[in-house]
Amino acid sequence: MRKSKDYLINKQILNDRKTKCVICGLTDKCCLEFHHIKDKQYSISQAVSHLRQENFIKELDKCICVCANCHKKIHNKEINLNNNEKIT
Repeated sequence: MRKSKDYLINKQILNDRKTKCVICGLTDKCCLEFHHIKDKQYSISQAVSHLRQENFIKELDKCICVCANCHKKIHNKEINLNNNEKIT
C-alpha cells in the first residue's frame, strides 16, 4: 500500500517535533507521545494519516510532547499540568 504525500510529510513533522518530554526531559523518540492541552479535534495517531499537512500542524500545535510514562501519569492525575508538579 502506497502512503500519501501528506502522510509522509506529516510523519516527518511528527518525528521532528519529538524532541523531549516537557515534564521529565526524556529524549528517546520511541517513548515520546503528544498530549492535547486544548481543543482536541483529532487524535494525533489518526490525524497523521488523514489530515492535510496544514490541518495536521494545527492539531499538533494543540499538544505538548511527553514521554509515555508522564502521559499516563497526566491521565491518572498524578501529574498536574497547571503547575507541572507530580502529585504524591
